[in-house]
Amino acid sequence: MLYMFRLPYPYHWPVMHTIKKAAELTGVPEHTLRAWERRYQLVEPSRTESGYRLYDDVAIARIRAMRDLVSAGWSPRAAAEESQRREPPTWAGAASRAALIAAAADLDGDTIARVLDEEFARGSFETVVDDWLMPSLSQLGRGWERGEVSVAGEHLASSIVMRRLANAYEAAGRSATGPTVVVGAPPGVDHELGLLAFATAARRAGLDTVYLGAQVPAEAWRDAASKVGAAHAVSSLHQRKDVARLAPVSDALAGLPGLQLWVGGRHQTLAPPQWRPLGHSIGRAAEVLARG
Repeated sequence: MLYMFRLPYPYHWPVMHTIKKAAELTGVPEHTLRAWERRYQLVEPSRTESGYRLYDDVAIARIRAMRDLVSAGWSPRAAAEESQRREPPTWAGAASRAALIAAAADLDGDTIARVLDEEFARGSFETVVDDWLMPSLSQLGRGWERGEVSVAGEHLASSIVMRRLANAYEAAGRSATGPTVVVGAPPGVDHELGLLAFATAARRAGLDTVYLGAQVPAEAWRDAASKVGAAHAVSSLHQRKDVARLAPVSDALAGLPGLQLWVGGRHQTLAPPQWRPLGHSIGRAAEVLARG
């Protein structure tokens, strides 16, 4: 029985982040976070007994919203005021996340699709992916591990998310003004939701994106990067065991002139040394590559 997922506002302890972690999650430097707090009262972080700042999920969402607005050309003061006016997504996000997981447990594809549509209508693609979708998929995975969601339910939800991301990728069009980036999973790796989300954000940021998908053989990586003259190759490490699967891709891409290798995912810091970590914000990672 999964009644726990049907509560409209499931109780949970808030996750608190240090300023270093907040900077990593949002892509906003620590000195800028302090300035936004001091000048615009964007957030009011709590403090430890030693005086260190702690940021909750509402603060992280507000910082990301201001970051996106400033990047879009808003003045910092106007961006701070607009970010504070927007409803913090914590409770609404928790409720929709619970609804998504309950629908997956019930094999209710219509509800899964509706929840996704409602969430993507709330903000920019990048903000929704970073603040809601990726945390929701992580929670869905934990539900599967605990036996609260069946394999069929997890696959159903993943397939619907995949279709939504594919539609967003196509809708982003091909009006590229930036460098070419090749995106795909290492050979033997099926996890690609995060990669497709990144490819969509990259295309929206103006990058000429070539999305290769899952289980890309090492020689196919080299062939693709060489043919399109890629400036960047992006992969991910979702599980520790995938580190060994990424190594052949490193070898295959070695020697291609001007090609930079980037990796995202939970275990990105374990990647071979040729790969540079992208961090844990999909929107921010796309911006970094788009700026060159």
